[in-house]
Amino acid sequence: METLGKPALRRCVALLALLAAMAIACSGGQPAADFSLRTFKGEEFRLSEQRGKAVVINFWYPSCPPCRDEMPAFQEVWEEYQGRDVRFIGLFVPQGFDTEVEARQFVDEFGLTFDFATDVRAMVAQEYAVQFFPTTYFIDQAGRIHKMEISRMDVDTLTKILDDLL
Repeated sequence: METLGKPALRRCVALLALLAAMAIACSGGQPAADFSLRTFKGEEFRLSEQRGKAVVINFWYPSCPPCRDEMPAFQEVWEEYQGRDVRFIGLFVPQGFDTEVEARQFVDEFGLTFDFATDVRAMVAQEYAVQFFPTTYFIDQAGRIHKMEISRMDVDTLTKILDDLL
């Protein structure tokens, strides 16, 4: 019996994780895992308390180039939709040398006004099977996963998904 080397095994594990995440995204309607985090503003954010609102959860970190590129689009769409029943939260997932201080500086630098929190020890990212960045989940008003995107988001894509969700 032939065994896989470490690089091949890592690729297989990454592929399985990606397939699992895609299955979640394609299944639609699966309940979103609840979590609670303290936002950068010091408020508690609990997903289960958002019922009745759509929730956009963006997993990111400051040194991720596509994460940096997409943030102006998130801000623009947030400003357009903030009067409606939708909540945006950016979850900073510590990667490499990025710190929460740098994440907060990033939010200030870009003038981002929606909610942000640190996913300490990447517990929420693990629960949501996040393997690649940026990853964005769209949760419906009943707390079910509507869609998951593993890519840099733009205004048109965000708007289309939110219009479909709302």
